Amino acid sequence: MRFSKSLVIVFFLLSGCTTIDTITTAFYVPDYKSIGTINVVPASAENNNSLEFSNYKSQFEKKLSLNGYQVVKQPSDAKFLAFVGYAISNGEASTGIVPVFGQTGGGTTYSSGTVYGAGGSASYSGSSYKAPTFGAIGAIPVSHTNYTRTLALEIVDANSIKNGQPSKVYESKVISTGTCSVFAGVFNELLESMFKDFPGENGGIRNLTLPFNGKC
Repeated sequence: MRFSKSLVIVFFLLSGCTTIDTITTAFYVPDYKSIGTINVVPASAENNNSLEFSNYKSQFEKKLSLNGYQVVKQPSDAKFLAFVGYAISNGEASTGIVPVFGQTGGGTTYSSGTVYGAGGSASYSGSSYKAPTFGAIGAIPVSHTNYTRTLALEIVDANSIKNGQPSKVYESKVISTGTCSVFAGVFNELLESMFKDFPGENGGIRNLTLPFNGKC
């Protein structure tokens, strides 16, 4: 009888997140400086009374303040208005194959039996050992749904809005795709990516991989 203790390791590559990948773009006017009074408002009017937006607003205010702006409570007191927008897609399903690894050979082999001869019979038993080998022993299908999460910031001269001709001085967008279906679960990572080395390279594209500390 051959005894083999199979060590099976299944790599669930898509079952969880330890990092999050983001793509960030930034554009601003040539003489842009992050100074002056600023007020954070939602890009969509329907979020004016949103508790979710209120949470995001306070975190944007901290980031803007750390980068030189003076945050004010009333839009009428601000030189600039920071419009914050966020969205998440409905998701796109995909399937794939994950290999299953285990022992493919070697190990301990046990044998026993009886030998018959002219003088009678005799029993024997023994074992032999070969170094085990490991490799792919199969595969399992997996399916998951990817969601695209977007966070956007536009900083506009407040007086230009009053004049009916909004003039942007800065805009940035962060895009991330992953299995987390709740925007709030990845907001902190997207915000961190947006303000990494603020204001960033004008017209540049920055790819970042950040530790994922959210919950989905």
